[in-house]
Order: sequence, then structure tokens, then C-alpha cells
Amino acid sequence: MFSSLDEEDIKTLENISNIYKYEEGSTLFLEGDISDSLMILVEGVVSIFKHDSKGNEIVIGYFKRYALLAEPATLRHTPLPSSATFKTNGAILKINIYEFEKLFMTHPKISYAMIQSLLGKIELLQQNIHFTIASTAVEKILQFYEKNPTLSLDLKQYEIASLLGMTPETFSRNISKLVKEQKLTKVATGFKFVYEA
Repeated sequence: MFSSLDEEDIKTLENISNIYKYEEGSTLFLEGDISDSLMILVEGVVSIFKHDSKGNEIVIGYFKRYALLAEPATLRHTPLPSSATFKTNGAILKINIYEFEKLFMTHPKISYAMIQSLLGKIELLQQNIHFTIASTAVEKILQFYEKNPTLSLDLKQYEIASLLGMTPETFSRNISKLVKEQKLTKVATGFKFVYEA
């Protein structure tokens, strides 16, 4: 995002930015907060989630290094629509949003990077809708592993099950079936989608 900035711009950006370290399980933000910083995940994995009317946690997505977090609400200066916690130790680069808007939002490459991030969030929403309406647990699991090959290796099985809206037991049973059918393969840190030759 910042590769096109010159040295002076980079120094200006440094002056309005700070890096914050977080431990696994730490809360990054809560639903309803208003963020005064653009947040870029520089290390670790973050879970974005909401709670339903019964208090159940519904995972919206998991984000890895260099993801922008909560930028739609941050840019609009509206309450954040969800909460976020660290699933691993990590770090966030926080950039003062008011200064950032004044100094950098007219920069074409930065604006383009912001648009790409927002489009990624739309794609995630579409993926979540598909997961919800997919007819079987097997379809949900296969699509997840095909679309998220690296993220799937960072998450625990119960976390993936939660993201897909199924119980850990249903997830585990279907994983075993897909491994037997050679549609998924077991690797040291989880499972991988098997592409047909």
C-alpha cells in the first residue's frame, strides 16, 4: 500500500502511526466501538465475530498478516459492526485516521489499495452467504479448503467448524469422509484441498 510513497511521505506516515503488540486471546476491538485509527494487521491471526440474539459467537472471518481491519466503519467514522480478538500473538499498525485522510487519501496507489481491501471484504461476505446456503456440510468444507489454503493451516478444526456454521462433530465426520474420498489430504498442520489432475 505504501510502496509508492517517497521518503518524506514515509516519515510523515511514521509520525501518525504506532505499532501495538497483542497476546493470544486479547481483544482488539468490540462491536459498537468507534475507531480513531486505520488498523493494519502486521503479525498474527485475528478473528472477527458477532454474537447472535442468544449470545452465540458467529465468526465472520479470520484475517492474516497485512490485512486492513474494520476499514469500512473506520473510514465512515461509524460504530464498528463486529468484535475482534487475536487467535495468536500478534501486532497491529494503527494509523491516525483523521491525519491519514488529510495527508494520504488523495494518493492514487493508496486509494486503489483501500478499494482492493473493500472489494476483498465484499468477496468474504459473498463467500459467507454461499457457506450459509450451500446444500451440504461437505460442500461448505470443500469450498473453504479450496478458497483458503493457507488460512486453513493456521486455524484449529473447531474454529473452521464455527466459521462454517457447523458443530465440531459434524465437521470432523465430514473431514474423515473427504480424506477417504481423497478430496482432502492430511498434512502436518491440518488438511489441504486436493486438486484433480
